[in-house]
Amino acid sequence: MRSSISASEYGRLAETLATTWLRLRGYRIVGRNVRVAGREVDVVARRGSTLVVCEVKARRSTSRGAPAEAVDARKRRRMREAGEMLLASHPGVERVRFDVIAVDGFRVRHVPAAF
Repeated sequence: MRSSISASEYGRLAETLATTWLRLRGYRIVGRNVRVAGREVDVVARRGSTLVVCEVKARRSTSRGAPAEAVDARKRRRMREAGEMLLASHPGVERVRFDVIAVDGFRVRHVPAAF
């Protein structure tokens, strides 16, 4: 049975679930869907002096692989580029970290320092 929710709606819900998960663990959400030099970062958060650049991947089913597997080399490169620019624009931040948050249904898997 197909869900009545579209893929883009499911993605937005996954991002909301991911930001809620992060907040409950002490992260401060700096922004969602942040555009940096033609790149979009799903979630930017901060924890202490670390800026956390997060890619949120959601899948309704794992028939095409796990959500985190969809973060390929190209996506990692683009996230690193965006992270470097974000680091420069946030005073008091000492480092940037790249996380992946995989959402499968209502299950959240957070992979800190994924790459």
